[in-house]
Amino acid sequence: MIAVDYETYYDKVVSVKTMGPWGYAHDPRTDIYMVSVVGEGISFVGPPSEFRWDRLNGKHLCSHNAGFDHVVTHAAQSRGLIPEFKPASWSCTADLAAYHGLPRALAPAIEQVTGEKHSKDMRNYMSGKNWDYVVKKGRAPEMLDYALKDSEHCLTLWNELSSGWPAHERLLSSLTRSHIYRGVNIDTEKVAKAIEDLTKVREDAADRIPWAGTGVATLSPANVKDYCQLVGIPAPKSLAKDSPLAAEWESAYGHKFEWVAGLRDYRSSNMLLKKFESIRDRTRSDDTMPVYLKYFGGHTGRWSGDSGVNMQNPPQGTMFGTNMRECFVPKPGHKFVLMDQSQIEPRVLAWLVNDRDLLNAVRGGMAIYEAHARATMGWAGGKLKSENPGLYKLAKARVLGLGFGCGWKKFITVAMNLAGVTLTPEESQTTVSQWRSQNPKVCDFWRRLDNGLSTGHKCRHEQVSYSLPSGRRVKWWQPHLDPEDRDSVRVNKWSGQQWNYTWGGKMTENVVQSLGRDIFADQLLKVAKAGIPVLWSCHDEVICEVPERDAADALATVEQIMSTPPDWIPDIPLAAEGSIESFYTK
Repeated sequence: MIAVDYETYYDKVVSVKTMGPWGYAHDPRTDIYMVSVVGEGISFVGPPSEFRWDRLNGKHLCSHNAGFDHVVTHAAQSRGLIPEFKPASWSCTADLAAYHGLPRALAPAIEQVTGEKHSKDMRNYMSGKNWDYVVKKGRAPEMLDYALKDSEHCLTLWNELSSGWPAHERLLSSLTRSHIYRGVNIDTEKVAKAIEDLTKVREDAADRIPWAGTGVATLSPANVKDYCQLVGIPAPKSLAKDSPLAAEWESAYGHKFEWVAGLRDYRSSNMLLKKFESIRDRTRSDDTMPVYLKYFGGHTGRWSGDSGVNMQNPPQGTMFGTNMRECFVPKPGHKFVLMDQSQIEPRVLAWLVNDRDLLNAVRGGMAIYEAHARATMGWAGGKLKSENPGLYKLAKARVLGLGFGCGWKKFITVAMNLAGVTLTPEESQTTVSQWRSQNPKVCDFWRRLDNGLSTGHKCRHEQVSYSLPSGRRVKWWQPHLDPEDRDSVRVNKWSGQQWNYTWGGKMTENVVQSLGRDIFADQLLKVAKAGIPVLWSCHDEVICEVPERDAADALATVEQIMSTPPDWIPDIPLAAEGSIESFYTK
């Protein structure tokens, strides 16, 4: 294995954050001034033009964030800075670290593995500076040493951790990076029209805000507070992007005060406008946009969104006359094949606790929410979803909420959000109590996980883990009692060194999502192996692009794959629902 790492120019404008990795790497202002290569008798650091790249032909390479370094290689080759070469493989040690529950960033990951601290001060120093400046200031030796250390640490991570990274997970990491190159086709005319329309909406909204255009920030908390005091209403606790507190405040007072409604429309249109602008700025000359996802982006192993346009959570529906998902379209002569796992989480939970009655009902073709309603809610009619959609939604809320330890206070919100049902505290308490008495196996599963967490704390284990039938282990790091609440256990969330509360119900949700992810991952690889191009995945949904003439056959193939359990869990009943589309819809 050989580690490869680039150092490139960046500033506030020319950066991955503002341009996306592909746009940044291929921008002529991005100077690719250094590469470090370490492994198998190679220890090089210096200008890319001075390295013998033919030494990497047929070799296995790794980089920390290989999606970036591979794209930089492509950019350097397209500019003629370095020659073409053909490695045997290219692996990502950031993905490797994430798989093991470690931070994705190199410095904290290497510290956890070896105890060695790796300062990023030199890289931070390089912001807005070119190589000539560093040489002039006499700091070139420091930079060279820093760059070489990056590759050495990358190689160390590989040597220490790769044996515990299964081959199929490496393939998933590689498949995720392939989305960058394939990309998704963009309807650029719709994007441009959406930007034009949203800009007008934002301007009209600003006209209703008294201080807009005066040099004061339109979303100035101080101004909002002053106006709230003036009219005698409480100020919002937050105006942050996507803040539910802001949304609640706007809903409560927007119909009374024009300026509050203006703030609401300004915030919403501005957030949406920035998303469309990110799509425009990241679209390549061939009208495709790279799709960046983080392999193992979450604790459960699920993918997370990345780089400006979050393809794990693109807005649904029409807002302000725009529909973002309609901008993601197949190439001419092609169609999207969309396929979603049906009710995967409650199926997994039922399998984990061996709820035979529920599983048998599902095997017989019954929707799991209907099966729950018949078993515990008194439903004795026909198809629940069509005959009583309100009860169907409430059954869904019960299964998805109460199965993971939801208490009565939270269930009031869950029932409203998922089913549109308003429950009194007494009704919610009764529902929760009844559900728990009717589902003792699930409650016992919570308790078993709780006991494992408590034992882990008492024994001061570094981690508590649960073995999945896929062979993977779900891990909770460094369980300890909260110093301010000695009855509450907290665990370390390595991505950001955050400490989160956890309990049996939450751990159950982690286990269910982890197992659901592994089932989906197995199917995702099989779809790709079947020769059906995968553009990206979104939670439990796969998005493929095929020639229009092949769409029906591809739909049938993908449905069959995603309805068939993996060999390591053959008795779980699965189903999938899909469609052929001319744009991304759900």
